[in-house]
Amino acid sequence: MSNDSQGTRRNVLKYLGVGGVAGLAGCSSGGGDSSDDDTTTGGTTTSGEIQQGGKPVIGLTNEPRGFNPLVISDSAAFAIMDQLFVYPTARDPENPNETAGYAFSDWEFDPETLEGSASIREGMTWTDGETFDADDVAFTFNYLMEESGHRYEGNVGNIDSFEKTGQYEIEFTLGSETPAVFTPDTGTFAVPILPEHVWSDVDDYTTYSPEQPIGAGGFQWRDKSEGNWYELEARPDAIPDDLHEGPYVDSIRFLVFGSMTALINGMKNGEVDLTYSSVTPNRAFQLQDRDDTTVWNSPTRGYEYIAYNMRRVPFDDKKFRQSLGFAYPFDYLVNTLRRGLSTAGDYPAANTYEPWRPDSFQSGPYRTESGELDVEQMRSFLENADGEHDYTWGSVESSQVTGDAEIRIDGELLTDAHTNNDGEGGQGPLQMMMTPPSASPIVARACGRFVENLNEVGIPTEKQPIAENSQSPRVWGQENFDMWASGWVYMPKPHFYLNYWLHSRRADMESNEEALHLNPMGYGGADDLIETVHSTYDQDAQRQASKEALSAIYEDMPALITEYPNRLHATTNAFDGWVQMPGGISQNPWSYFNVHQSQ
Repeated sequence: MSNDSQGTRRNVLKYLGVGGVAGLAGCSSGGGDSSDDDTTTGGTTTSGEIQQGGKPVIGLTNEPRGFNPLVISDSAAFAIMDQLFVYPTARDPENPNETAGYAFSDWEFDPETLEGSASIREGMTWTDGETFDADDVAFTFNYLMEESGHRYEGNVGNIDSFEKTGQYEIEFTLGSETPAVFTPDTGTFAVPILPEHVWSDVDDYTTYSPEQPIGAGGFQWRDKSEGNWYELEARPDAIPDDLHEGPYVDSIRFLVFGSMTALINGMKNGEVDLTYSSVTPNRAFQLQDRDDTTVWNSPTRGYEYIAYNMRRVPFDDKKFRQSLGFAYPFDYLVNTLRRGLSTAGDYPAANTYEPWRPDSFQSGPYRTESGELDVEQMRSFLENADGEHDYTWGSVESSQVTGDAEIRIDGELLTDAHTNNDGEGGQGPLQMMMTPPSASPIVARACGRFVENLNEVGIPTEKQPIAENSQSPRVWGQENFDMWASGWVYMPKPHFYLNYWLHSRRADMESNEEALHLNPMGYGGADDLIETVHSTYDQDAQRQASKEALSAIYEDMPALITEYPNRLHATTNAFDGWVQMPGGISQNPWSYFNVHQSQ
């Protein structure tokens, strides 16, 4: 496998010119990675006759938990919702560092006055036939500005005013500088547009659960078998040709398999045409040898991590959190489990974003040179740590410990010193929460080796396998965990998202609120640095501020970044035209507009 797709990408993509104001990084050129030009104009690629029709099947490993984009966070739900709802902009598939218009045809923003405007693409309609225009866009942003606690609160929190100025025109004013305005993923406008005629009647968005969500995308709701499959019907006449001439298929079906093993067997049996989630290297190697299957290998934009609950002893100590990197099996994960299709992690920014990452470590890195366990090195690090607690080693008293000594924290056994969120001790061994091996075998094996290593060092730890759907309320809502293995699949450049989950305003610091919070660690050590990152337009200043923030976060270690795994997706050869971008082929709208039956 290589980083290039296996097969020709036949696409018929057309983009409008995208307008911007000189000096603004993050609007007209997707963050200013490749140029400082005022405007960006997309190219046009054409091909031979596209074969119409067909129904590709997208394989999901878990059941969607609902279709309210303001409260739902699981990927299976967004696999479907992203084909229904439209966003103002998207990444240009010909150059993912650039931003292409989606619901917006063009836009501009003045960083001096903090005022901007945008034109809404004409010719779009809602799936119930209503016209899509500036009323819906203005309603969406004002609704989200008035409500609190939803997943897009951080996006709209900097908007002072937002109004419609014509049927297809809007104007807005921000309250302060921010580098991410029109950029996809986490910019101010990285929000799904809601239909005013539906959502104006929603008094409490937290309890709203539409059976058949109304969107303005290239597909509309057709049917479902709850927990088994969900089917969308294509709307080629509802998508303006200046955006895309597709969709070319008649419909798409999302089929729930319950586990990756079942999904891979489904692909082998011809039941599915695309794996929505990335497949593991061993499965990819199995599938690529089949004549009827293509494996796509894409660079990652995300990372895997183990988050620590900093409200609890011993995770309240930076030195203890740092020490855990010496026990993590980086070599086993990268070279054995991932077969080299991964890179050991460090900073909370994928290594594809090198210009924004620190040039060197302040101290550390906090792992062994070989990436394998060195018991004496880890014990020595803790013994000499000048942190919140004193660490010593004594006789083994806990059944979990396999080594010849067991840790004491301020003279107490860890099992006694270990606290819950309320500061109550005696919580027993540390718990490593993770997805069960049947659903996430590589992460589970790596976490299993991590737990084994900790017990060998003398830190009593147990595995805590919990189904992915059950993890969300425990972690994001209740902060009921010690360590938790998870990952971000589709992160943009770090200066666009650091406040998304690493700022204290994203945390329930006292763990006494019921709302979901994207910073379950309770971390706030880099707030000032993160705010500096998010309050400058100058590219050089952005990059320097990002490096300083990432370096500080690494030192504080609220989460251990374990790896940057390549994104591997598999498709059958019954369909062609999948659009490959960093992060893979499954999570961008162009794949679904562009997929068609193979010639």
